[in-house]
Amino acid sequence: MPEGEADRMLVSRIEEGTVVDHIPDWRANTVSRVLRLDKLARMQADVSVVILQNVASRHLGRKDIIKIDRWHVDEKDADILCLVFPTITVNYIDEGKVSKYEPQVPDTIEGRIRCPELNCISNTEREPVTPRFSTLKKESLLQCRYCDALLAFASVPEYVRT
Repeated sequence: MPEGEADRMLVSRIEEGTVVDHIPDWRANTVSRVLRLDKLARMQADVSVVILQNVASRHLGRKDIIKIDRWHVDEKDADILCLVFPTITVNYIDEGKVSKYEPQVPDTIEGRIRCPELNCISNTEREPVTPRFSTLKKESLLQCRYCDALLAFASVPEYVRT
């Protein structure tokens, strides 16, 4: 085997889809849950997902990568991932051409995260209220607009609505 070959992973190139890159090592399962990739696999038979874990990286030392063939990750979901993993990058591939998206911490998040306060009005089934959070970027917190409950960025995956 030629020198350097052993360091390369053999994963086919995708013509249409998304590559989520620069995920901290061994965290791809959290990213997969936030992106609801398990539901995607059940709903879209022609979509393929490859998860690479603990891959060598010049910038991070080790990293995870998720390649999704024939599916584009929503930018709002990528922005939610940025709360937990600020190093993440998203590459959209259309007809073999790559366009990079740098996720940003959003000012507000609606509907994707449930409030950690069980008694919040957004958690009651009889009230048709969409959960809404404001971002307190300096403190790395989300604040519920209804009950003012605080949620640390690092805890977001536990509260993502699937």
